[in-house]
Amino acid sequence: MPTQNVNLTPELEIFVKSQVASGYFNNASEVHRAALSALARTEEERDLRLQVLRGEIKLGQADMDAGRYSAIASPEESSDYFSKLREKALKRGEK
Repeated sequence: MPTQNVNLTPELEIFVKSQVASGYFNNASEVHRAALSALARTEEERDLRLQVLRGEIKLGQADMDAGRYSAIASPEESSDYFSKLREKALKRGEK
């Protein structure tokens, strides 16, 4: 395995040492690998959420292009619209 030198803050060094002392990890390298694996998973999940969001934006744009939207002109209309949506969602959840 390739070796890399990493400079840690004093707080992170204490954390790594505590993880090894707890017995959960055998050495600092295992702690570092676990941390990097968690970061990689987080990035992968973020990328997937971003892909889903972009897909939803495309669907919304297509709906707008096709005229499938409601114009809301005031805060009252907005409140009414979201109340109706909430009611509809609650009814759907009861089924």
